Amino acid sequence: MLIKPINDIRNPRHILDDDTDDTTPHPIPTVSIDLQTSSIGNIVVIPKTISILQDELSSLTQVGTVKIEYPELVQTTSEESQLDYDEDEQLYSAIRQRELDTKYPTAQIPIYSISNGNVVLTVPHFYNTIAYNVLARQLVKVGNPKQWILLSPCSMNNNQTIAILESNPLLEVIPVLTPPHTVTGISAAIISQLPPSAKLIPLVLNSEGQPGFEKSDNDAIIDICVILGEVLQIEDKEDYLKRVSSKVRKFNGYSNLGMYI
Repeated sequence: MLIKPINDIRNPRHILDDDTDDTTPHPIPTVSIDLQTSSIGNIVVIPKTISILQDELSSLTQVGTVKIEYPELVQTTSEESQLDYDEDEQLYSAIRQRELDTKYPTAQIPIYSISNGNVVLTVPHFYNTIAYNVLARQLVKVGNPKQWILLSPCSMNNNQTIAILESNPLLEVIPVLTPPHTVTGISAAIISQLPPSAKLIPLVLNSEGQPGFEKSDNDAIIDICVILGEVLQIEDKEDYLKRVSSKVRKFNGYSNLGMYI
């Protein structure tokens, strides 16, 4: 039997390709807020994954708009278009511009007024996480509500549907979220920008999935719906609860957790 020594170098299992996009810093967006009301009771900030809580509210009246733009990208595109025409380069630039428009789109977020001077807005998921901090900073500057109500998804393992980041005398029955649980996204960004004196109700929903694409538990959504009806003093809170419950059960089924493996 002939045993031949192996001198060849095996191919590595994982090969890391150079990606210049990851080494390029994210562009800084500009955020402008046009708010047509000065007296705000509660301001409710909802992530896009649970936008049903805003969609099923009745008598929504738009009172403002949040506009997020990337002037830095527009300036760069204008400078590139002024260069000498080259067919291959122009094709690459067009593809590159389409990728940038997908990653850093211009967004307009409507701000709605509901009963008793309360306002609500739903914030989409941003690929550029810097946008959350810039938006939060501007919201804290422009908005001066009596109280902030912030909703956040979180993967909880304490057999609870909802939790709160800090105790509140109005919601003593809700357990306080404990480590190692964390929150991210727009709610976390706003909390980091608020002064210590700000009144805050930071609510957390049991969810699972990748950040920005979480699926919240049906019961958690309904529990939050009940809380919003009480805190915001929604006139048709019973009908609001029925509408949310019906939509949740229809599209998510009776149990929607455990879909991520």
